[in-house]
Amino acid sequence: MVKEIKPLKRSKQLAPLSREHHDALVFLLRLKQGLKNGTASSLMSDYVKWFWMNNLKHHFDQEERLLLPVLAQEDEMATRLKNEHQTIRSLVSKKLNEMEIALLSELLNSHIRFEERELFPHIERRATAEELNEIFKQLDHPTQCQTGWTNKFWTSKKK
Repeated sequence: MVKEIKPLKRSKQLAPLSREHHDALVFLLRLKQGLKNGTASSLMSDYVKWFWMNNLKHHFDQEERLLLPVLAQEDEMATRLKNEHQTIRSLVSKKLNEMEIALLSELLNSHIRFEERELFPHIERRATAEELNEIFKQLDHPTQCQTGWTNKFWTSKKK
């Protein structure tokens, strides 16, 4: 018997952050395809930097500014959020080789899954309605992925 996987239900207040997670997962698929296609790591590293500066950095900053105050400082999920953000920040701050791009992809994918499956439900249970509404109010809207990167290396194999 196959267990049906149901989509995660997200509160209206945290839904914009979940949409940004979707954009990051698309970014990761592009990196995976680039690695499969044999795209130069220098090009993919430039794309990582571009995506970081135009999308992920702001997303991380918002999560830390708005979600951490809802969590107790000693909360293990708050600690994990901060540690994973720092690890990812450290990786994207340098020119990445192929192995580091693959590592970044694994770390970011795991981090997104943690936030969606554990952290956000934890916050939705723990936060008051007022706190959730304040998070939503302070989120920068609209949270739309920047799509200005023009070299679509993920669409074709290296010649």
